[in-house]
Amino acid sequence: MSSRTLLLVDDEPDFRENVATYLTTREYRVLQADGFERAIAVARESNLDAALVDIRMPGLDGLQLLEQLKATDPQLEVVVITGYGSIEAAIDAMKRGAFHFVTKPARLAELELTLERAVEKGRLSRQNQLYREELRGRRRPGAPEVVAHSAPMRQLLEEARLLAGTNSSVLLEGETGTGKGLLCEILHAASCRREQSLVVVNCGALSESLLDAELFGYEKGAFTGAAEARPGLLEVAGGGTLFLDEVGDVPAAVQTRLLRFLEMRLVRRLGSTREREVDVRVLAATNRDLSAEVAAGRFREDLFHRLVVFRLKVPPLRERPEDIIPLAEYFGARVQFAAVCPLGKAARAALMAYRWPGNVRELAHTMERATLAAGFAAAAEIGPQHLCLLGDLDPQGSLATLAEADRQHVLGVLRCVDGNRQKAAEILRISERQLYRLLRGWRVEANKPTPRFSQSSAILKKLDLRKRR
Repeated sequence: MSSRTLLLVDDEPDFRENVATYLTTREYRVLQADGFERAIAVARESNLDAALVDIRMPGLDGLQLLEQLKATDPQLEVVVITGYGSIEAAIDAMKRGAFHFVTKPARLAELELTLERAVEKGRLSRQNQLYREELRGRRRPGAPEVVAHSAPMRQLLEEARLLAGTNSSVLLEGETGTGKGLLCEILHAASCRREQSLVVVNCGALSESLLDAELFGYEKGAFTGAAEARPGLLEVAGGGTLFLDEVGDVPAAVQTRLLRFLEMRLVRRLGSTREREVDVRVLAATNRDLSAEVAAGRFREDLFHRLVVFRLKVPPLRERPEDIIPLAEYFGARVQFAAVCPLGKAARAALMAYRWPGNVRELAHTMERATLAAGFAAAAEIGPQHLCLLGDLDPQGSLATLAEADRQHVLGVLRCVDGNRQKAAEILRISERQLYRLLRGWRVEANKPTPRFSQSSAILKKLDLRKRR
């Protein structure tokens, strides 16, 4: 499966075939359309990462198609194609929301670079939208923001509330899926900046150049494709909070600029000589041991000390077993399209015996699957057969290394979604490219479907049928 899906709209078959053939070798899945109606139909039926649209076609107004595509998916980035005599139309298209334009005859390497930037920008926009939706969902009336019964979590929340009243940087540490993003929300919501923006940047999802541009912004003409000036997210978050997720993945060159900002609170956009003063609180999170990264020379020591003015470590779920059942009941009650189903005694024992390598995130997905499975089976309670726990139960926590538990979890998620790597990556909160690298490292054939859980397959199919109705 290709990692990126592109809609290509052009009335010239030869041009479409040439571009599609080239981009297919660059890990794109290219969906072609030669007219307005077909393009809209494809956009509504597919999860697109970007669109490439000819602005001049017989009987078709490319600007209207652009507006319709943006109305269908506001986060979809559209690159328009134009002739040398239609630059004004291309500029008009950018004013209406197009990401950029390319001219015919198109140079395929330049076209690929423009599309790469469009795809990355669209993915970043979607990530921020999903995060904002998660925050709104957690704040809905009647739903507790945090489920914490264990002493370690209660102490952690108390420390977070004390730190919320400061403007100091805080480093949130913990394994993947422990809830570092939720802790960041608590720090922001309890601070004097709560009326301002909380801006999230996933540092592990962006290349060095894109991360630099996203953080610090750029001026018009700073690089190919910079058709207009754009403020960076540090400026956008001014007065509020900037959350650097996976800060351990920040490239060395960006670390240097980030350090200078934390010391001076000054931002200089790419291509500019002017520095802007920005008042923003920086929170950071990592699942790595940054002290070890500093010792290995992969992370700047001075930046490390700037980020760890205060340090909060979120314990893994296996170290706070008192929270497992309350969290399971909480997640089960939130499942849509299903009635609340109580946990049976055997299911409770299975939940307590499991190691939870994916932590709270894995528990949430497990309860969603189990609640739906029990509902479709008209069961009186959730049993172990509905949980479909991945790997062996390990009451003593010594039967598998963390690396092996991670491997079992990833492969188990793939089995649950019938080998669909796109869905698996969404559940695991990683990119398809990261998932591909993990599978390759484990010598799992990337294109070979994993064995299916028949129960999980039935659940997904029934859910799909319900949504279509």
